[in-house]
Amino acid sequence: MFKKLFKRVEEAPAASGQGKQGKPRDIHPAVGRELVVTFKEDPDWVWKLKQVQQTNAQGEHIRDYRVYDPTMAAGRGVVVRDYHSLDEHPALILYHGWVNKKNNDAQVLTGSGEQLRAS
Repeated sequence: MFKKLFKRVEEAPAASGQGKQGKPRDIHPAVGRELVVTFKEDPDWVWKLKQVQQTNAQGEHIRDYRVYDPTMAAGRGVVVRDYHSLDEHPALILYHGWVNKKNNDAQVLTGSGEQLRAS
C-alpha cells in the first residue's frame, strides 16, 4: 500500500540531448594543476577562476568543462548559470576540455577567450 506513495519518479533525459549540467564552481584540482604546471599561469589567478561543466557521452565519470574568469564575466554583464550560458559569449571561455572525476585525469585546451588579467 505505501509502496505507491513513495515510488520515485524517474525524469526523462533532456530533449536537447545535452548531459547533466552544473552551476559554476571552483575549478577541479587536476585542471588547476595543469594550468599552473603546463601553461605556467599564476597560481593566485588560477584558483580564482570558475568552471561550468556537463556530462560527456563517453562515460558517467567524464565531464566537459569550460573555465572562465567571473570578474571578467561580471564586467561584461554576463550571468553564468550553466555550461551553455557561455555559448553566446565565447570570448569569456579561457580554457576548456574534459576531466575524468574517477582518476583525476584532465585535458586542458586553450579557449577562444581573451586572456586579460593583471600580471
